[in-house]
Amino acid sequence: MKITLKRLVLGLASAGILTIYGCGGGDAAPEIVTNTENTTISGTAAAGLPLVGSVTVKDAKGVSRTTPIVANGAYSVDVTGLTAPFLFRAEGNVGGRNYIIHSAASAADANGTINITPLTDLIVANIAGELAENYFNGGNFSGMTKAELDAETASLKAKLLPVLTAMGVDSSIDLLRTGFTPLSSALDKALDVISVSVDPATDVATITNLVTQQQITDNLKTKAAAETAATPMVGEGMNTAADDLTLIRKALSDFSAKFASGLPAPGELLPLMHDTSDLPFRNADQNATQFSNQIAADNFLVGVSFTDVVIRRMNYPSTASAPADLYPRAYVEFTVRNKDGIAIDHVKNIQIAKGADGAWRLRGDNRRLDTYSHAHIVKDALSGCVSTGLEFGFEDPNTGNNGSGIKYMMVTGPGLPAPGLKYVRSAIGDHFTIKNVSSQTGRYYVLASNCTGNANAGLTDSAIAAIPDDAVYTLTAFDSADAPTLVNGEALVYKDRITRRPLTLAEAQAAAFPTITAPTATALSTYNGGDLTIAATGINLSGAWVYLGLTDSADSVNSVDTDVNATAAGSISTTLSLGAISGVKRREIRVETTDAYWRNMMTVLNDFSATP
Repeated sequence: MKITLKRLVLGLASAGILTIYGCGGGDAAPEIVTNTENTTISGTAAAGLPLVGSVTVKDAKGVSRTTPIVANGAYSVDVTGLTAPFLFRAEGNVGGRNYIIHSAASAADANGTINITPLTDLIVANIAGELAENYFNGGNFSGMTKAELDAETASLKAKLLPVLTAMGVDSSIDLLRTGFTPLSSALDKALDVISVSVDPATDVATITNLVTQQQITDNLKTKAAAETAATPMVGEGMNTAADDLTLIRKALSDFSAKFASGLPAPGELLPLMHDTSDLPFRNADQNATQFSNQIAADNFLVGVSFTDVVIRRMNYPSTASAPADLYPRAYVEFTVRNKDGIAIDHVKNIQIAKGADGAWRLRGDNRRLDTYSHAHIVKDALSGCVSTGLEFGFEDPNTGNNGSGIKYMMVTGPGLPAPGLKYVRSAIGDHFTIKNVSSQTGRYYVLASNCTGNANAGLTDSAIAAIPDDAVYTLTAFDSADAPTLVNGEALVYKDRITRRPLTLAEAQAAAFPTITAPTATALSTYNGGDLTIAATGINLSGAWVYLGLTDSADSVNSVDTDVNATAAGSISTTLSLGAISGVKRREIRVETTDAYWRNMMTVLNDFSATP
């Protein structure tokens, strides 16, 4: 399914870089204490937004207990009978992205508050001198002391204090133990604009201010007591950021409110979008009028809400030469939920800009193409064989705004061949298709398949598993001279992030796919046009995309498709219709839904019975 808006998450992990966090430490005697009285530890698990998932506590003897994360990221775990010190692991989902973050507690923290955030993960990593995840898995932390925790917490706070106070955080905060409320407190706003990544090859953490783009580094292997005085991250340029975060989210809620009880008139949406000569609106190659006309007619959006809003980056005015760059902009991602609160899309790459009048409004994705990127897994309904890969889509509804012109697109990134995939405009100007990979000519790049005769790249399961989650792919336009397409003197280059890697073949064979229950293969074999009811089960509550196609002897394809809402039981039924044609040589039904991480899961039913 595809909604015409597009969504951010803190801690961007580029290829080969794992998201985590780091600081300093010290040495003291071990503090191993077994809690014999009723004891709990509670807190908040959040990564810019509250996590949806669970918290596991592991004690000094390797005993672990797991508890669910409840509303607004809150958790509480019973540590009675467990032996301090403790490590905590919060694992959960934020808007389609999976997080694993850690924290720690000493015996003195019994019946107290312990936060689990990217910043506490950083504290644990620097106590460990390695990734916090490895420290937790290894279980060798019985010697961790309260003094170490306090030293590393204070060291991290000193590095970040100018930014924290600029965001309204009290200077006395304890990043490990001071309680906070996601989506409202000052600390949560600070988490929105601080990103931390670690290069696992060097164990060096990079902390980035997403507003000013300032970066500082921290060697995980250097304890706090051994650190030289580090220059803290500056707070200048952050004076309006805390208030702006609230206004950015309000711009989205104001827009979705127009669909609260029905479809708005297109004119009601236009005031909520920037569309001036120096700050034009563009989304999927549509201008503001085209975009508002389209979504104001989409019944799927009645009652819609935009949730889990995360700021991927913020740009404030600089000396940039392009007029649009002189306005503050936020790059956001969010979840689209229907009237029943069910997530139906995961939207990326949207810009929200602050115009000359000081108002934040939607600016769209600012792309001169309609693009999409996702992991794509396919199952054959008859044989049960599976294929796994990546699909990239390009359409160019408006060829008049492409500068030096777009002849083809090159896609590079993890799992793709070294020169990249070359997507060439089709003769009829529809979707661009692959042209530089033998036997792969569609939009879908098949990494591996166990289907007989199905062309694929032949990647092993280990090679597919090595593709990182949140992998970033670069989409570059080229003109007829095989030079990068230039628009106003700048190359036309986009970045897309795919939330979760494709499944391995072993994972795909065990995965849940839609089951097509109607028509049967026998009934499909006699279909040559007219109405056809298609039904399926195993549908994610986000709904399904359903396709019906007929191919004649001249390889001309007649097709129709639609989005369908799922029932509470995960089933769909819809009737599609095609005009009758003669000489049918292929009949095809596709039913596609998503998994919990927005991978597309498709079942295909084909019939190749020729009809005179």
